[in-house]
Amino acid sequence: MPLNIFFADFNFFIEKRMKFVYITCMAAAINKPIIYTYFNYRDYLSALFNYHKAVTPVFSHRYIVSKAGFKSPNSLKNVINGERNLSVEGAERFATAFKMEGKERIYFIMLVKFNTAKSPMEKEGYLSELLKLRRSSLPAGLKDEQMDIMRAWWHVAIREITALPDFRNSSLWISRIMMPPIRQSEAATSLSLLKKLGFIRKTGTGWKPVEKIIQSDAEVRHVFASRFHREMIRLGMDAISRFSHEIREISGTTLRISGNDIPRMKTLLQNFRRQLLDFAAGSQDADQVYQLNFQFFPLVKTDRPRRVKKGKEEQP
Repeated sequence: MPLNIFFADFNFFIEKRMKFVYITCMAAAINKPIIYTYFNYRDYLSALFNYHKAVTPVFSHRYIVSKAGFKSPNSLKNVINGERNLSVEGAERFATAFKMEGKERIYFIMLVKFNTAKSPMEKEGYLSELLKLRRSSLPAGLKDEQMDIMRAWWHVAIREITALPDFRNSSLWISRIMMPPIRQSEAATSLSLLKKLGFIRKTGTGWKPVEKIIQSDAEVRHVFASRFHREMIRLGMDAISRFSHEIREISGTTLRISGNDIPRMKTLLQNFRRQLLDFAAGSQDADQVYQLNFQFFPLVKTDRPRRVKKGKEEQP
């Protein structure tokens, strides 16, 4: 073999070998996104594409779209940018193209269903499944236990109870003073959770609630908040018969209002709520824990047509 050909082949081998080593080092330096830390399928697809692009520079939108069986080379880009929604069928295709398997694939499909669900109950069901997969798959250090605070109505109530002048650091005592009563095991779990996450702290004279913002995905917070409000509204309904009128106030008003004035009405209610919070914060010798609910909702279709289809009128 001529010497120049030998060196050419050798250089080609070295070049290919160095490229392999480079890509291997890049893969080691760049961590693949952990799907269980995501609650938005667009964000995950974006992170996953960027990961593959960084590890393999020739990786492209056209390539992965072709693997997924879509005709338009911009299909993935449009999904990531929010210009196009992803159906369950489309999610299955991209899961195959990105070689998702096992729990990761199940989580991704469930994530698409969660993000595209229309009704609050549907979203809550899908979120419940996502959290089960998340808990069984995430490393202990990445699990977000703050969301547990929003799982049950009594967590926030117990947080306030710790500031009562007669508070006893006893799950049995807490379970017996709650209205409605809860199990001692639930009170014990709640106390432990509040302490662990820093929502209450030890002081020289006992325990004290801590003002703390729950850090989680906005859509997840919305689902948990909806569940929390349903529970509190249910407690409010039960309070009509549970408590005498001397220690509770329940009233309501049906009114007509312009659609243009609804935002202003909501602002007035929000401002009033803040005033009540300020009033409660200045309450001396606060020895009670109460729940205050606001509900303001339509009783007729807000997008009703001006003309109604003709039909047979029923006589009263």
